[in-house]
Amino acid sequence: MKKIIIFGGSGFVGKSLKKKKNNKIKIVSYSRSENKNIIKIKKLPKTEFIIYCINNKNIKKSLRYYNHLKKLLEKSTKNIKIMFFSSGAVYGPIFKKKRLRENQKINLSKVKSFNGYKKNYAIEKIILEKKFKEIANLGFKVSIVRGFTFYGKYILKYNYLISQILRAIQEKKKLKIKNKYTYRSFMHADDMCESLIKILEKSSTKCPIYNLGSGYETDIVKLVKFLNKKYGSNIMFDNKINPIDYYIPSTFKMSKVLNTKKFINLNRGIELLLR
Repeated sequence: MKKIIIFGGSGFVGKSLKKKKNNKIKIVSYSRSENKNIIKIKKLPKTEFIIYCINNKNIKKSLRYYNHLKKLLEKSTKNIKIMFFSSGAVYGPIFKKKRLRENQKINLSKVKSFNGYKKNYAIEKIILEKKFKEIANLGFKVSIVRGFTFYGKYILKYNYLISQILRAIQEKKKLKIKNKYTYRSFMHADDMCESLIKILEKSSTKCPIYNLGSGYETDIVKLVKFLNKKYGSNIMFDNKINPIDYYIPSTFKMSKVLNTKKFINLNRGIELLLR
């Protein structure tokens, strides 16, 4: 049985992986909010894989966690395969219908045009991507995943758009969405977990980068119309005219490397969550 250690395991990714049943894989998670957080680990437990998901509003603290992991790795075998869970937010806001590819240049000034938490979040991911490339330069097998839009059992407590929509249906409450010109690529947690494990296996000293998402474009207006009709929900849109918010990855590289064929249908996935 292979072991995957997840740093930052209390979030959506960690919880979804722990829920995913796989007789060949054992999941162990460490959260910075628990007693056994990453800073208190003196020696890295024996493992084949590491997934690093820790996010922190304070970049200095985030680098502190990363530096501690790097010290642990320097004392361990280079046979470990490591994944850094980054975000599609590193591409910055997108105001036209153009799929995002891994080889396009990251524009920091564009990222800084984000507001509030999202700006710091994206900058943190950019900094840590560079740091994990340094780990690959030390001879470790590393991969970077830029996650897009996911949904599943553990998404409801968050404030993502899909979380708000699902809660509004469950609680039979009104919801007003600010921007009707929103496009997303929703991937079910089960598909996310299977893809993560496959990508982790492909980690190398070349540090490949993959977009992770379903690749299927979802128009939020069409989705809301469908959900309102199916569940009798009361989800509306603001009358203000806002620019296009397009957050769809190019998944050509992921599909080619992982030989991905079909993901869980969004309507079916929502039905399973709400039943």
